[in-house]
Amino acid sequence: MEPNDKIILFSTLDLDRQKKISFIAYTMVDEVYQDNETLYDHYCSPKKLKLKGIKYFTEPVVALDIAEDLDFIKNKKKPSNYLSSEYREIDEKDFKKIIRKTSLTKEYPAYFESVSFSLEDFLLSSINGLYMVIKRTERRNQFEIKTFLKLLYKLLKEYGVSKSYEEIEEFYARNVWKLGFKHNPSRDPDKFVVLYNRSGKKNNFGYISLE
Repeated sequence: MEPNDKIILFSTLDLDRQKKISFIAYTMVDEVYQDNETLYDHYCSPKKLKLKGIKYFTEPVVALDIAEDLDFIKNKKKPSNYLSSEYREIDEKDFKKIIRKTSLTKEYPAYFESVSFSLEDFLLSSINGLYMVIKRTERRNQFEIKTFLKLLYKLLKEYGVSKSYEEIEEFYARNVWKLGFKHNPSRDPDKFVVLYNRSGKKNNFGYISLE
């Protein structure tokens, strides 16, 4: 992977009461970097990608429906055999065939309600991604939570996720423990954000630790 490489994202959707592997979005690589930190509790590769943003497909492209047209899928009846790894290189010809089957949008598609990763997963991934960018670029050892939430709100707005700042703060407060972030207190009550732990106990914090 190199900067400006193009990527088509795929996932398993519940379509017509059946699980179908489908192409769902398009993005480009902004930066390739090395980081030994584990992502999402399972991705351990030190090679990480920073993406330029995601343009969703207005309608998912079912792999089985387009398999006959794609050269990289040799067994046309079992496209899943060729989509079982995290990455698979395809040629530009196949890339364009997939893109031409649909149109693109920045809006969060309605069919994502049935994607194998939920809106909650998407929000948690966005939080974690923003945290990783800040951790790599910020020289201080902590970052104000309210400033982080404002950046997250702008990021999600660009993706077409229609959540208010208050809703994002509430989601962060109740779910950020799942990412294992360390938070630090503040002496300034204006910086307080109430956060919940796994047991539902709440405490005031002001900063996200970047250590």
